[in-house]
Amino acid sequence: METLEFKDGEKIIEKDKLGKYIYIIKTGKIKVTISSYESILSEEGPDVFGLEALVGEPYTETCVALGDVKVIKCEREEFVEIYEITEVGKEALKSFMRRTAKALGWI
Repeated sequence: METLEFKDGEKIIEKDKLGKYIYIIKTGKIKVTISSYESILSEEGPDVFGLEALVGEPYTETCVALGDVKVIKCEREEFVEIYEITEVGKEALKSFMRRTAKALGWI
């Protein structure tokens, strides 16, 4: 795991790029775009993005920093370990699923 810092407007992940890392927001806000749907994520969630890396698929969303942002970059195995021992991973997965369902118009 590694903490990364991004400035306002910096792209963190990009739709259709092969997913290698999962990101957990430590501080700040992220704008997530899935097709025409936009959402704002923050450390209050806890929120996670880049979960496609769990299955080796391209990212389905583009995520851009809103202001100064710190994220924790995890490899697949690291995120699975977090998921197994904390509620953070479980809540983050629920958030990702809700975001995807909204973007698809299911809810």
